Amino acid sequence: MSSTVAEAVPDAHEVLTPAMRYAAGGKRLRALLLLASHAAHGGTAATAAVPLAAALELFQTAALLHDDVLDGSDTRRGGPAAHREVEALHRTMGWHGDSAAFGAAGAILAGDLTLMACQRAVNRACAAAPRQAVVVADMFSDMADLVTAGQYADMRAAAQPLAALRHQEAQIRAVMRAKTASYSAEFPLALGAAVAGASDDAMSAMRSIGRDLGVAFQLRDDVLGLVGRPEVTGKPAGDDVREGKRTLLAWYAWSHGDGSTREAVALAFGDRDADDEAVASAVEAMVDAGAVEHAEQEIAHLTRAARSGLEAAGLSGIGASTLDTLITQAVDREH
Repeated sequence: MSSTVAEAVPDAHEVLTPAMRYAAGGKRLRALLLLASHAAHGGTAATAAVPLAAALELFQTAALLHDDVLDGSDTRRGGPAAHREVEALHRTMGWHGDSAAFGAAGAILAGDLTLMACQRAVNRACAAAPRQAVVVADMFSDMADLVTAGQYADMRAAAQPLAALRHQEAQIRAVMRAKTASYSAEFPLALGAAVAGASDDAMSAMRSIGRDLGVAFQLRDDVLGLVGRPEVTGKPAGDDVREGKRTLLAWYAWSHGDGSTREAVALAFGDRDADDEAVASAVEAMVDAGAVEHAEQEIAHLTRAARSGLEAAGLSGIGASTLDTLITQAVDREH
């Protein structure tokens, strides 16, 4: 937030404080991928790469703020979701109106302010690398478009009857590619190459590597959302089941499991009030149907493809070795 806004509207800190908590708790994977790609492609203009990396983190923060409102999530990074935090403020202060609506509006505005900060960082990067400015700006905008469209596709898939899950594999994969892979790895890698002045072929290669890595990253998230440890992930066990999240794991269990599998899943899937026993039964049924095993196999396949692409790109030096390390960190994690 600019100093002008801070001085004119000091109460804005009430929505920006939870936003800063979101920003402070991330893994910085996107920023690190961009910086490593920049170095691997011979980049030296840190004055452009660093603000661009910061822009990615700000974009991620804004996306999380908005996603938590759209998904009705209660927690984020082991604490209350931003809209719940602002909602609690409204209730505690005894202000007029609906506390939940106020919280949702506050979190949306926090996300909007974070997006403005993101755009400011992109502008700084473009000013520091004028030769690459148009390519970088267009690429960042393409990424933002994909993520936003992917969010709608995710909502659309979740709005379908549960019985439709059997036929949603293509939709789920499209969401993973657009909503997550695009800004988790595909564009961070390509933006790092772009700001280093890399060729079109090099940027295309990075996008291909990033798509494989980004989908593997999302699949790891989905596995953790199903069977991860709450004390590590910061989310309740089986939270994706209560949310009715259309994941490849849910699709696999529903389409490859038997009638008892579908019955157990249906009792808790998309039910925010489902008790822990029902959720645990749904998770167990999905695991027994082979959903986690199938996801692990695909994660391994996509990780190999990303590494093969990186090797074929012929990159060298510390940037290339860092990229290899980051691939491991993206897919082999517990949170």
